[in-house]
Order: sequence, then C-alpha cells, then structure tokens
Amino acid sequence: MSTIIKSIDTKRGMLFEVEAGGKAVRIMLTWHALEGACDYNTSANDLLNFLIHPDEVIRGHGDRFIAHKRLNRHLARVVYEYENGSIVVVTFYIAYAERYFKGGMYEDKILP
Repeated sequence: MSTIIKSIDTKRGMLFEVEAGGKAVRIMLTWHALEGACDYNTSANDLLNFLIHPDEVIRGHGDRFIAHKRLNRHLARVVYEYENGSIVVVTFYIAYAERYFKGGMYEDKILP
C-alpha cells in the first residue's frame, strides 16, 4: 500500500507526496480527475493506489499512460502523464474490463 505524506491544494488540483515501496513520489491529481473519482464514489487515496499499484499500464494518446486496476467485471482507468518529472493524473473513469484490459502488460511503472 501507499501512504500520503502530505497534500497541497493548487490552482490545477491537489498535489500529493506519497510514500510507496520505500520511495517518495509526487503526484498531481487534477480537479477534473478528482471530480471523476467523486462521480464513482472513489476517494483520492483509492485513486492514488490504483495508479501506484495497477494490474497493468498501457500507452494512451500522445505521451500519456493509462493505469488499469481490475474491479471484478469493471476496470478503473487512471490516465496520467509526466510533467517536469512529476506525475499528473489527467482523468479517471470506470469502464468494462473486457473492452480495455490487455492481460497484464506494463508499458510504464511508477514503482520498480
């Protein structure tokens, strides 16, 4: 699991410093991503755990990645990118696993 060390409200969203696997990581959850999480009754902590401990990570459009976490028949999809060495979560939603899940591939990993 991961532990939130601190969080700061910014104009763009909430900036978290998270410790996971003995490593400190800075993650920005944009307001848009947090609103999406709220739509699905998902906490910021859950969102961070989906991102840090995914079942797979695939490439999205441009320089973005999508972290997948299986939720039975559904799939939590956390879309993120890197900006100046920090992780920025752009959006979050839940979809059917059969549509998007590729079987456990990792095209990026936040933790080794």
